[in-house]
Amino acid sequence: MLYRKQTGYDKFKCISDKCPKSCCVGWQIVIDESSINKYIQAQGNFSERLKSSIDYSEECFKQHDTRCAMLNVSGLCDLQSTLGEDYLCNTCKMFPRHIEEFLDIREYSLSLSCPEVTRMIMEPDFVFTISESEDNIEDNPDEFEDFDFMLYDKLEYARDKMLAIAKETDLPLQERMNLIACMALKLQELYDEGDIFAMDDVTADDTFDTTGTSAMLSLDNCLKGLDTLIEMEVLEESWRDSIKEAKACWLNNANNFTTWKSAMYPDKGQEFIFEKILESLLYTYFCGAVYDGQIYARTMIAVQSTRWLMILNAASKQVALAETIYLYSREVEHSDLNINKLIEYFESEL
Repeated sequence: MLYRKQTGYDKFKCISDKCPKSCCVGWQIVIDESSINKYIQAQGNFSERLKSSIDYSEECFKQHDTRCAMLNVSGLCDLQSTLGEDYLCNTCKMFPRHIEEFLDIREYSLSLSCPEVTRMIMEPDFVFTISESEDNIEDNPDEFEDFDFMLYDKLEYARDKMLAIAKETDLPLQERMNLIACMALKLQELYDEGDIFAMDDVTADDTFDTTGTSAMLSLDNCLKGLDTLIEMEVLEESWRDSIKEAKACWLNNANNFTTWKSAMYPDKGQEFIFEKILESLLYTYFCGAVYDGQIYARTMIAVQSTRWLMILNAASKQVALAETIYLYSREVEHSDLNINKLIEYFESEL
């Protein structure tokens, strides 16, 4: 088995009650079957409270005012402090860690929805890299009976080239993102034509017709995308209000090129932060196209999310960039409905 991990994966440590946006508030915490069985069999003084805090029909923890029933007033988990970390369900053990499975390859990433992960990535000395290790463990091939390893190989090769482009600091980040988006469009065309062998030949030096797509940067495309964000399901209505306010702000500044350029071409320090976000999202989403063929859409989730964060940050001067990043990820990335809506949005432009 080959294991890939992004920078900081093994070093991550939850800051628990010091977290400004607890993962135990707002989200429904799903409990895996093994943990439910363990909780049912629990004994002792704490067991009754534990069992009464579970919604067995939904297989999740109950909530009190959007807070997990296990979360105490100090922001700590009573389940963990009483029974230990081994009693946490898989959801709580894993978050904000994420694993993508590709036959005999496991890719490990960290979610930007966690404020501590966002803080780590925003550190000036944090450089996004991917480390690899290997062992002799073999996966059950029956689980991946229809896995297209040839396509995955082409996607993996393309992603490596995209990540290399993302680090080409001689170019402004916007130009790097344009190149990546154009590559994705050509890769999608080749995939749709059934010519996946030619995908290895796609490079940033090629030029493609991007008419009708959001590959190239424009205010109209970014604002159109904000409408899609507004229509998504939300954890907090205040997030939808923030998107609406940002859109109104940019409509009022639609003819102010200086303001637009300042937002989309930030100084080197802030540009480096957005570069790391782009790299993180490309690593997380791109190769998932092996399962659905949505090469362009998955690329644009990374590219356009980075741009949306730029315009949201510029429109919300009173909100720190870190907060904008983890709120965006929290609201968008942890909903299959929302991710599918983004895929449909970008697919519709092809």
